[in-house]
Amino acid sequence: MRETTQVLQSHERLLCAARDLIAEVGYGAMSMRKLAERVGIQAGSLYHHVASKQDLLLDVLLGTLTERLAAWQRGAYSRDLRGYLRFLLARQRSHPFEVTMLRHESRHIEPGKRKWLEQALACSQAPLLTIIDQGKLDGHFRAEDTAGTVEAILALVETADSMRHRTIPVDEVWIEAWITQMSLALLSAPCVTDSSV
Repeated sequence: MRETTQVLQSHERLLCAARDLIAEVGYGAMSMRKLAERVGIQAGSLYHHVASKQDLLLDVLLGTLTERLAAWQRGAYSRDLRGYLRFLLARQRSHPFEVTMLRHESRHIEPGKRKWLEQALACSQAPLLTIIDQGKLDGHFRAEDTAGTVEAILALVETADSMRHRTIPVDEVWIEAWITQMSLALLSAPCVTDSSV
């Protein structure tokens, strides 16, 4: 039991170090040697914990998505659209590497491993899908393409980071209000079926 706990702690420490290193230099510039130095072990010893650099990246991305979902589940946010957007914006401020990691580094995942990432992404988007589906049942939302609407709302949330880093930063309250307003507009827009529009 104690040995299993130590192995799990070692693996967790390795994943944290890999996540930090990828956030600092990017997956392409990260080497297993640099990671071994950071963790304080021989480079060859890394392969007792992880099969390859590619598997390590996948583990980091899956861990990031799992942590985000767990944070939502234990958070004290209201379980509606405003609460979820507030959660995502707060998470973006407190974990700025997550957006960058998920947007930029996920492109390095090989096609054979991509299904695992896609499944984890779907799980991480489930709360928003549930909120939208419930809003449609209650008659508050009219979104025809729920999956597309989820993607659009998440893209809106990603814009908040660039607003925070402008020469003259935008106020956080305004960012939240704007993203909420735009999300509600997406959810109340009628479906356009005419391809000429």
